[in-house]
Amino acid sequence: MNRLQSCLLCCALAVFVAPGAPALYASEPEASVEVSKPATSLPGSRYAWVDMPPQLAAEFDQRVQDPKLRQRLQASLDKALAAKGYRRTDDLRQADVAVAYRVGVRDTEETLVRDSGLASANEAGVECKAGGCSQIVTQGANGVPSVRLDTKEMVEGGLLVEVLQPDDIRVLWRGLYRGSVRARKGLSVNLDTVATQTLAQLPKASPASP
Repeated sequence: MNRLQSCLLCCALAVFVAPGAPALYASEPEASVEVSKPATSLPGSRYAWVDMPPQLAAEFDQRVQDPKLRQRLQASLDKALAAKGYRRTDDLRQADVAVAYRVGVRDTEETLVRDSGLASANEAGVECKAGGCSQIVTQGANGVPSVRLDTKEMVEGGLLVEVLQPDDIRVLWRGLYRGSVRARKGLSVNLDTVATQTLAQLPKASPASP
């Protein structure tokens, strides 16, 4: 393992819940992108990929270890980078910047108050608007308090992309895409959209390197 990979492995993902999931299981994930290391410009336009071995449990999930999925994801990132004027090279020594990504996915359960929970409450409870009425516990059968909760299965995922200075391994830009969706089989998203959203705040390439 080279020095660049060793350094990248030390970058912990404290809040890593990735887009592998949205990219696999939903057409419109509830997603957000956080750029923790912004930049106004990057040196040059040539980039090379740096492979990142998985570290966290979410990164070992078979859904994001699928070679075809990873190939499609990287192709989508290449497309998004090209749209900003960057040119890929397979030789890191010829690159102005190095680019690395990590992706993971996990299944979770989310418990929410049922939207129709107040339908079974007594009239006084429904009309109470002074802030003193419970929005979770309602009056059920025989006047016994009843909790109205729904549990739904969720898929959470995240995609972390870093752009680095190859010679001193300095992070120049970092963006984290996070999403959560209801678990559904047989649906897929447009990975181009995920890549474009993740790299939306990446500055456009500087003038072409000689």
